[in-house]
Amino acid sequence: MAFFRGGVLKRGENTGSIGLLHARRQLKEGTSPIGQNDDKSIAWQGHPRKDYPEHHYISSSFNLCGDHLAFGWPRLVTPIGVISFLLLLWALPNYIWTGKHEWMQYSSHAALAISLLGLYYSFFSRYNQFVVFDRKNQLVHISQYIGRRFHTLTWDDFDYIILDHKTSFLGLSHSAHILTAPPPWSLQKHGLPWSWPLISRLIESADEGRTLNQRPRHKAEETIEFIIDFMTESRTQPHILNVTIEMDKRLTFHAKDDYKRYRTQNLKHWVLVDSGRLPEKPNWIKDAEGNWKKLHSGAVARAGWLGLWGITHTLPHHLRGTRADPAHTNDPDAPRPGLRWYSHENEGTGELANQPDEVIEAVLTEGMGALERFPEAAERSRKAREDAVMYHNKNQSWVVSPDA
Repeated sequence: MAFFRGGVLKRGENTGSIGLLHARRQLKEGTSPIGQNDDKSIAWQGHPRKDYPEHHYISSSFNLCGDHLAFGWPRLVTPIGVISFLLLLWALPNYIWTGKHEWMQYSSHAALAISLLGLYYSFFSRYNQFVVFDRKNQLVHISQYIGRRFHTLTWDDFDYIILDHKTSFLGLSHSAHILTAPPPWSLQKHGLPWSWPLISRLIESADEGRTLNQRPRHKAEETIEFIIDFMTESRTQPHILNVTIEMDKRLTFHAKDDYKRYRTQNLKHWVLVDSGRLPEKPNWIKDAEGNWKKLHSGAVARAGWLGLWGITHTLPHHLRGTRADPAHTNDPDAPRPGLRWYSHENEGTGELANQPDEVIEAVLTEGMGALERFPEAAERSRKAREDAVMYHNKNQSWVVSPDA
């Protein structure tokens, strides 16, 4: 496993504007060595580490789905959009004023159709390229650029880099890209991958450095720290658990516990990736010399082809037994996902409020049915729910009734 950070950190550096070339020189000279992929200090090199508020990570560009943390982006949206717009500028006049040449009539019709399809794709395409971190099996799934299959490798074999570039944005010293490369590329053997779509995969792109008022602005560092925490820490680690709780609240209050509705409305960019189809074993491994060996073809775990159609609804384990679970939608004893984390004073029903870490860990892994293994926790959950129902009924709480 390997992690590298390099490139241009300061706009005043006389190193050229292309961070990749500068990073290659740093790697060759050893000024920025390759480290371990779970070493947070490398991410924060040259920057003071920063603590974040409780719900800081909620707005980040990832989807936390139980034991899967997914980063995604739509493929070739910008170039297709630009080319389609230029083609439309040429096709539209020729379509309206056909002129004397018959070939211009046919070509303008075809160009207009192609340009409209391209613009439709660039505006409405959902994420069709993914890097998915699997905490339970300690795997990383990287989507193949062509097709719907995934490369699957172990977390210990995963390589990634933070590549710093100069930026033209006023007041910011640089921007940063978090990249990885799927097998058979190896960071330790082949060095840094060229930033071509077929070679590298983008995890995050962010403005870095300092703003005009000299406040540190971090994005790549915090993303890497969250990934490392997700893959190495407990499920009840505060930052990770807070994201899960916040997403459960959105599910309850925005989608009325309808998980399919929640996916298509609040997570519409993520509906193509199907975490239920991701494999539990890698299809790429490294030998003793560090060379990649392919065991078999990767799993098909993405719906659709172009990102315009297809949808998946795999339910995360931690929502099993709640009203988001189709088997318990109309069960009056099933808790609502967003309310079970809070006591009745905070407008919740409290099934998981103040439960020990091992109980919450079990529920996140298996669903609400895990409470049966903890008699005391199950009794606390039942009592908390009864108290919450009485409290909300007595006080005519604004929150939707727990048994609605």
